[in-house]
Amino acid sequence: MKNKPILAHYYITYRCNARCVYCDIPEKNRKRKKRDARLTNVLENLPQLRALGARFVDFTGGEPLLHPDLPEMLRAAKENGMRTTVTTNCALYPERAEELRGLVDLLHFSLDSLDEKENDAIRGVGSFRDVMQSIEIAKSLGEKPDLLFTVTGQNYRAIDALIRFAQKEGLMLIVNPIFVYDRQDPITLHALQYLEKFYGTPFVYFNRAFHRLIRNGGNDVRRPRCRVGDAVVVISPQNEILLPCYHRAQQRIPIDGNLAELWRSRAVQNYRQKSGRFPFCRGCTINCYFDPSFLYQLDDYFWLSLFSKMRYGFDKYVRTLF
Repeated sequence: MKNKPILAHYYITYRCNARCVYCDIPEKNRKRKKRDARLTNVLENLPQLRALGARFVDFTGGEPLLHPDLPEMLRAAKENGMRTTVTTNCALYPERAEELRGLVDLLHFSLDSLDEKENDAIRGVGSFRDVMQSIEIAKSLGEKPDLLFTVTGQNYRAIDALIRFAQKEGLMLIVNPIFVYDRQDPITLHALQYLEKFYGTPFVYFNRAFHRLIRNGGNDVRRPRCRVGDAVVVISPQNEILLPCYHRAQQRIPIDGNLAELWRSRAVQNYRQKSGRFPFCRGCTINCYFDPSFLYQLDDYFWLSLFSKMRYGFDKYVRTLF
């Protein structure tokens, strides 16, 4: 995998029907072109992504279920031998569940508290009941969604009730400490210590490597652990490669049907070589880039991440059989 990406973060829309307190994607892109990703571009890019080595594609946003062509995109990704990921706030899942059935390998439902008022205050909309309804619908269709818990310094104690709920439902709870890139407050050491009391709890997934990274102060630009340039291809709804990543995009290069050729170009290679070394990379803890980056270097982060994923696989696919 040394020179091959494993993951594509494919932003198919920047639109969202929620206003989460820790997310600025809809606001940040309000003045940009509002069009969603075109299906023709996605179908053209997917086989090139797979040829480059990408094994996973995360169709993201915004709220990806707002895109009318999401099922066709998912189907094409699977036909190209890729595993698919979608995270949703569940507002639209009940009405779209049937057409998405069997097309999402890793389906994540965002749930930040089992207290309805607390959850909906974080989400900025009344999403709690949508999530509860979506869980029942998904299970009736034979799906096994994960519950994605984004942890802040305010809601970290919600983990107790969420764990009990996840275990009762036989679903994985993914614990995702908030990362800092703009206006967010970092997760506190106290909150992190509270979460870590639950290491090893059945049906609860922590990426221990990510926790180690936070405790170590994030990315060190002198010895960067970020490998986003090698590990991840980030594509915008406007059919551009975003470099070095979405959150710190310094350059947007139009793909124009030549994704594979573009990925090997001098401009992209330059950014890839500088992964994690830019001034704005100092202290970075953006999990969606470090999670795949941990696979690209044999060190403590690699083994902690690998162990965490093995525990996830055992709980999700084996433990539920007993």
